[in-house]
Amino acid sequence: MARFRFLPVAFAIALTGCSKSTENVAGNTIMQPGSAETIEDVDALGNGAPEADRLPTDDWVGRWTGPEGLFLDIQPSPDGKSGHYVITNQDTLDRKGSYNGLADGSTIRFVRDGQDLAIRPGSGNETGFKYLVEKDDCLIVIPGREGYCR
Repeated sequence: MARFRFLPVAFAIALTGCSKSTENVAGNTIMQPGSAETIEDVDALGNGAPEADRLPTDDWVGRWTGPEGLFLDIQPSPDGKSGHYVITNQDTLDRKGSYNGLADGSTIRFVRDGQDLAIRPGSGNETGFKYLVEKDDCLIVIPGREGYCR
């Protein structure tokens, strides 16, 4: 029974070490800072990125359609780097490929068959396809020859 006599005293000493305030030499109580919570600025789409960090090319993510089953699909790069994209493209009836794209101002640049190309916004008329002439929300790869619309 005697060995439990000091248990309440030890418990009280342990509790005083858990206090968030301490006394300085002058006897004033100083509050220790607690943990800070980080709050992210979430954009209107709930993507977690501040609106200022968004690039104009981020709005192009998704599938764009051309005539006869041709398409352009733009997705964010798996590495998560801003302005990096994976482009899947069926630009002819016989060719479908995937390419790495990089935002460059208001374009996305990529290399296909050794040729440096740039995707830019445009109109259906600029695609060169009568099927797309009436469309307004389009991306142009080669004016008059290759374009895709939503």
